[in-house]
Amino acid sequence: MRFDRIFEDIEGRFDHEEREELRAVSEDLTRAERAQVTLADRLRAAGDRPVILHLGQDVRVHGVVQEVGPDWVLLRRRATSDRALVPLGRIAMVEGLGPRARPAEEAAPQLQLAGMLRHVARDRSLVRLETVAGSLAGRLAGVGADALELSSTPTGESSPVPGSARVTVALAALRLVLLP
Repeated sequence: MRFDRIFEDIEGRFDHEEREELRAVSEDLTRAERAQVTLADRLRAAGDRPVILHLGQDVRVHGVVQEVGPDWVLLRRRATSDRALVPLGRIAMVEGLGPRARPAEEAAPQLQLAGMLRHVARDRSLVRLETVAGSLAGRLAGVGADALELSSTPTGESSPVPGSARVTVALAALRLVLLP
């Protein structure tokens, strides 16, 4: 009888240790999985939830995530019908994200920021650029690997006017591109 209780006690301790080890391994796996989640994955899972992107002390963009690339996010702004193309590297904080994540689909190749800007340049739409040096308005004339050319329209006209200039903007200085 006494040996039965000793064996039950040993068996109970063994079961307890086994459960604790399983819990510890599970927590390690959860942490390792969470460490693989990117901001792009979290933004992809935002759905129709409005988010606020803080791009610095004085620049905020409100909207709903429309599309996410490997290094950019496209928001549909609710207040206006325009869209905002934001480099992921410029995002300092995000308000409104849920806890979920959705990784990029491996089968579909995604455009880098420069490729997305080339699509915008082909449309010949008027855009407004927010850079670390200030705001510019105009049409994208061309997009290189690390810089873009903007034919500025300082007063908002649809075609070049006196005072227009062709400006080169480093992609690294780009905060956001407002699209119609």
